[in-house]
Amino acid sequence: MKNILVLAYCVSPTRGSEYAVAWNYIIRMSKYHKLTVLYGISGEQMGDIAELEEFKLKTPLKNVHFIPVHHSHMTIALNYLNRHHILPFTYYLAFQNWHKDAYKVAKQLVSNEKFDLIHYLGPIGYREPGYLWKLGLPYIWGPIGGMNNYPIQLLKATYTFKGKFFFLLRTFLNKVQLKTSTRVKKALKKSNVLLAATTENQQSIFKVHHAYSTWLPENGITGEIKITSNLKFKEDIIHLAWIGRVDDFKAIILLIKALENISYKNLLIHVIGDGFIRKEMEQYAIRKGVNHLIKWHGRVKRSEVFSILSQVHLHVITSLGEANTTVIWEAMSLGIPTMTLDHCGMHDVVCDKCGIKIPIISYAQVINDMTAKLNELMQNPLILKELSDGVLKCAPNFHWDKREIFWNEIYSLAIDNFQKSIYSTTPR
Repeated sequence: MKNILVLAYCVSPTRGSEYAVAWNYIIRMSKYHKLTVLYGISGEQMGDIAELEEFKLKTPLKNVHFIPVHHSHMTIALNYLNRHHILPFTYYLAFQNWHKDAYKVAKQLVSNEKFDLIHYLGPIGYREPGYLWKLGLPYIWGPIGGMNNYPIQLLKATYTFKGKFFFLLRTFLNKVQLKTSTRVKKALKKSNVLLAATTENQQSIFKVHHAYSTWLPENGITGEIKITSNLKFKEDIIHLAWIGRVDDFKAIILLIKALENISYKNLLIHVIGDGFIRKEMEQYAIRKGVNHLIKWHGRVKRSEVFSILSQVHLHVITSLGEANTTVIWEAMSLGIPTMTLDHCGMHDVVCDKCGIKIPIISYAQVINDMTAKLNELMQNPLILKELSDGVLKCAPNFHWDKREIFWNEIYSLAIDNFQKSIYSTTPR
């Protein structure tokens, strides 16, 4: 059993996305190792740790010691413009400040206790590498992502002017930061094992910094893999699910536009989630005469998400940029195929046996291809059953049971690489 210091900014037993990445890791790996977890939030906003603090009092986890790193007044102030949707990039100034505090806490812990290695688990974005690589212990960073830009062909998919502005700003800053960030370079060099969340990111890391990394999606399937009911394949209506924030970069507009020219009407799209352009998207769907094909659920409890998801035939992802969205694993665990743009983590996970990948050549082509695929599925619903069977065959490759073995091997590799690096720099 190793003693591991873990940095995971977002942790929650009930939430998805980055929170679930950390939680699944902690639950699984605490079976084998002692984990000291530095974390920042368990709720929606900076400083919100109430959920996890309450949870650990009621349900303490064996071999896990959660230590909250509180947000200073300076950190909260730096995040003000981001929190009010004025300048989202100011979040990184606040986040960097929090990492400085986390480093102070970690430095004190390392001086008082022997740790076998340090693992910076999340968030997965590379832009903020933190400071724990400076502590002189075997170090794992990742899985990391965020190196790749949104596809410029889909700039029109950002519905608002503000969305287009931040699309272009992110593209510019991303190119500059990946190449020039001193701390990113140092963190990459100090990592004894580097993990990339997608093969796209893996290629970018090597192209820019000549750093080798291992591909590992940041999350995986945790529960049983099974179709809840085969009766849905006998229904006349095809049910689709789109899940996420209704904002410019999740680009639900692509799916709505695809509905405008469908030849058949035997489908219903369940939109689960909320966001600042939801009203505009609903109004757009009404103007185009397709809103009757959409059910807007809004934000619902996670348990209700699973309830809705279990009844659908196809999961749809239109996002302009992801690593590996948590809902793709939830869909696969239920035997639900995914239709997605062919990029990011979806490019690695979805294959022809278990889903549909839409190539990205142009804005019009993406919409037309989606329309064509929807028409094909409505005309021949048996394709969905074939894809569902394919999911059941592919899904075990991404189950956490396999990941436990991987992590234990990676930990040993990180320690070996660290020891070799010391030996190679020691005068003889």
